[in-house]
Amino acid sequence: MESFESDDGHVIIRLDRGDMVLESIAQACEDHDVDTGTVVTGIGTVSNLNIHYVDRTNLPDDQVDRNVDLELERAWEVTDINGVIADGEPHLHVTAFDGERTVGGHLEAGCEVNVLGEVTIRKLSGLSLERRPGERNVSRLVRR
Repeated sequence: MESFESDDGHVIIRLDRGDMVLESIAQACEDHDVDTGTVVTGIGTVSNLNIHYVDRTNLPDDQVDRNVDLELERAWEVTDINGVIADGEPHLHVTAFDGERTVGGHLEAGCEVNVLGEVTIRKLSGLSLERRPGERNVSRLVRR
């Protein structure tokens, strides 16, 4: 992984074969002091895709009971990664295609780059956000 920062607050991340997607994005946030920002685009390929999604409308209080975790082995073409970074922590979603189906959900750790990846972060100045538990233990963005 290598990352580059522009004068106007954009961070471009190059992900190489074997890099871990979410972990590399988190490292780039630390390296470039991204406290509050957005992942505005992300593309690439992964050799496995780890995501979760919510499959119900009646949310139990325990997050474990409301999430469906998918650990999908094989090559995936990542068509988009986006989300918000608050208090230096990325909360990202991903859409990917394996040649037969398209899936999407919350990006989890452990997704290994297959060929390449490219991610753009936009640092935001004058705004400081964090996530706090809200109703039904759902994480909410709030000013810090």
